[in-house]
Amino acid sequence: VENEENPIKEEDDRKKTLRNVQDNLRTKLSKRGVRIVSGLGKYFRELDKKQNRIITKADYRQALKAFHLEVTEEEFESLWLVLHDDNNGELDYTEFTRAILGEMNEYRKAFVRKAYMKLDYNKIGRVPMVDINKCYCARKHPQVIAGNATEEEIKSSFLETLEDACSNPNEVSFGEFEDYYEGLSIGILDDEDFINILRNPWGI
Repeated sequence: VENEENPIKEEDDRKKTLRNVQDNLRTKLSKRGVRIVSGLGKYFRELDKKQNRIITKADYRQALKAFHLEVTEEEFESLWLVLHDDNNGELDYTEFTRAILGEMNEYRKAFVRKAYMKLDYNKIGRVPMVDINKCYCARKHPQVIAGNATEEEIKSSFLETLEDACSNPNEVSFGEFEDYYEGLSIGILDDEDFINILRNPWGI
């Protein structure tokens, strides 16, 4: 009986560790989710390329400090042990980011993929920024409808944030596109509200 209960307890402990870290960062993320998630994605992709796909424990710790995501040493060590155990010692930066910040559910991810596939009609995994500019429509954005912003202001703000997240400001990979909406997702509780944010500008 003891042997049967231990794996369950270990799984509960893992979930508790991740939940504690996510809860501690939630307030900060709700205000700057898009910038933090997309910024971390860009940071790790460039580091991954620079260091020949080798990202160390110290690199992960430094990344959290760089984006002002303060976790205690104890939390970081617990997080590190959980993630390394779950990934058989191989830790991918995407898994690390999703673990500390939370992750979209599959329903939301499906609509993000759908929007990107509409843009990436050649299925090459990269979309020119000029195509993003042509296709994005801010007419039904809540701020525009309320009269608090113009379509051009909303569009410019979106493009600026997306460009900042991209390694090459002239094109957008699926990972970069997903990071943007992953960050946006953090502050939106209702699935349908999130889906409408994708439906309206991309016409899906």
